[in-house]
Order: sequence, then structure tokens, then C-alpha cells
Amino acid sequence: MAATANVTPNRRGARSREAVLDAAERLMAGHGYEAATVAALVEEAGVPASSIYHYFGSKQGVLLAVMERGAERFFDALPDLNRRLGSQAEHLQAVVRTIAETLERNPDFLRLLVVMATQSMNGDGGEVDRVVNRVREIALRRLRAQMEIVFGFGRRTAAADRLARFALAAFDGAFVAWQADPHLRLPDLLSPLPAALIGAKHGVRSAAG
Repeated sequence: MAATANVTPNRRGARSREAVLDAAERLMAGHGYEAATVAALVEEAGVPASSIYHYFGSKQGVLLAVMERGAERFFDALPDLNRRLGSQAEHLQAVVRTIAETLERNPDFLRLLVVMATQSMNGDGGEVDRVVNRVREIALRRLRAQMEIVFGFGRRTAAADRLARFALAAFDGAFVAWQADPHLRLPDLLSPLPAALIGAKHGVRSAAG
């Protein structure tokens, strides 16, 4: 993903750019995409409107940059496992625990994505929809790779894809439950997921033929 404005900022400009992204992330996570107007960004970030247009081109450019930064930070924090660690259950437990703990440390990224996904349900396929779908496809691709490693599926098989989507739905649901009750912990909520994936493997494999 790339922001619409291809401008390389200097050190001072980089600070201003990050301030705008931080402000946009707070506004959108708390109040939705429409809340991040240029006027609101100017007030929240303490930068002139000219800086926003200079670095991002438009409000949509800010959205792309916020999601790009959030996705990079989140996925960079996850280990890129390319071989199975122990048994199927042990590998899945490690993957689920790592993702859950990373989400707990960086909740704004998924909070924003959930808000935007809900907002775009009745949308017209515009920029919000495209950004949400692009980020979720990255997540699905990473999860599919782990299903292939754990269960020995071939690349891009229907079974791996269905399990990846099941896992992503579980992460979505657990995250929303955690946001509703912060006394809960994501690793605890998601602890049954490895066994559920192992159990579901036989069903999806049969359905896939």
C-alpha cells in the first residue's frame, strides 16, 4: 500500500507527517472515518492544512497512509515462521498467542480497521472499502501460509483458505469482545482456537474434496 502523495519529508516534515497520522488514527478509531476531516486533523495535530495536502494530497491520502503504517507496524511485529514448530497444536498455540499479544500491545490498528469495516458495510465500494479489503487480504495471506505449514496443505488450497478465514473471524470476534470488556485478555479468549482449527481441518478438507 502507498499513500497518494509521493513526497519525501525532511526531519521536521517527518515529525509533522507522523503527527498527522497519529491524529488521524485517534480520530478515526474513536469516531469513524468521517470524523477525520482536514479541519479536525489541523486542530488535533497542530499543523497547517497546507502540510496535510503537501504530504498526503487529500483526506483519502491520509487514510491510506494511516492504514499502511498500522499494517506495517503490526505485521512487522509478528514472527515470519516458515517451518512448523513442534506439533500442530504447539505451532498453532505459538501463532495464536503471538498474534493475541501483539494485538494487545497495538490495539489501535485493529480498532480502526473494525470501525472502518463496519462503516463500509453499506458503502459504495469506495476508498474505505478498498483499504479495508487490502489490509485484510494481507492478514489472510499470512494466516493461509501458517495453515499450509501446520497441516501440509498445498499452496493456495481451498482448505487452507477456509481455515485462515475461520481464524481471522475468531480474531475479529475476540478483539470486539475484549474491547467491550477490557478485563478480559485476548490470549485467554483465543486459547481454544488451536484445537478448533485442528478439529475443523478434517471438515474443510472433506468439503474441499
